[in-house]
Amino acid sequence: MATIGASLRPAVIDDVEHGTIGTLTIDNPDRRNAMNAAMYLAVPDAMAALTKAADLRCIVIRGAGTEAFSAGSDISEFPDRRMGRTTNGSSKAEGYDNAEHRAWAAIAATRVPVIAAIHGPCRGGGIAIALHADIRIAADDATFAVPPASLGLAYPIEATERLVALVGPATAKSLLFTAQVLDADAALRSGLVQEVLPAADLDDHIDRLTHRIARLAPLSIQAAKVQVGALTAASTSAIDLADANALARSCYDSDDFKEGVTAFMEKRRPHFRGR
Repeated sequence: MATIGASLRPAVIDDVEHGTIGTLTIDNPDRRNAMNAAMYLAVPDAMAALTKAADLRCIVIRGAGTEAFSAGSDISEFPDRRMGRTTNGSSKAEGYDNAEHRAWAAIAATRVPVIAAIHGPCRGGGIAIALHADIRIAADDATFAVPPASLGLAYPIEATERLVALVGPATAKSLLFTAQVLDADAALRSGLVQEVLPAADLDDHIDRLTHRIARLAPLSIQAAKVQVGALTAASTSAIDLADANALARSCYDSDDFKEGVTAFMEKRRPHFRGR
C-alpha cells in the first residue's frame, strides 16, 4: 500500500545520545515512489508527528527502496482528480493542488533542518518536495526533470519560486520549457543539489551529516533557518526580520550558550539540549 512513513531514531555520538533524527519516507516503490493524493494529505500529519519529539534535531526525506526518490505525482489519478469539475462546479484540480501545497508547506515550516536524500529519478512533484527541504544531497544515480509542459500542466508557483531561487531564472526556464532530464552532476552545477555522492555512499554520508547537525546547538540552528528564510523570502517584511532577530538574540539567554562556552574553556565537546 502506498503511504508516507515517519520514524525516529536516537542520534548516538561517542556513546552519548544527542536528541533524535526523524525520517519521512515516500513509500510507493511499485510506482517508483510516485505521490498520490492520499500521500500528499498524509504529509502534514507525518511531519507533525515527527516534530512532537522535543529533542528532534533534523529530518531526512527519502524514497523507499533502491529505485527512486520520487517519480512525482501519480499521473494515473489525474483523470479523476485533476480534470473537470466537481458537482458544485469547482475545479477538481483545486483540491488536489491544495493537498500538494499543504504537504510542501509542512515540510518548509518544520523548525529543524530537513534534508532530502535523493537517489534515482526525482521528477515533477518529487522535485517540489525536495525544493521545500533545506538541503538536497544526491546519489550519482539521481536524475532530475520538471515535466509539466509534457503533460499540458503548469508547475505550481510555490515550487517554481523555489526552483528559481536555487538555479536562477534562466536555468529554471530551461528546465520548465524543455522538460529536459539532468543527471546528478548537472544538477550540482546548476545549484539544484548541494552534494553528489556515489550511490553506495549516500546513506552513510547522510548519517554522518545528520549526526553532525545533532551534536550542534539546536536553538542556534533554528535561528539560522529562520534568518535565512526571512532574508530569502520574496515577501519578507520588517516583522519577519524582527522575529528572526529576536530568535537569534534569545540564544544568549539559553543554557546551550552557557554549555558551549563552558565546554570550550574546558576543552571538551559540548552536549547541547535545545534549552
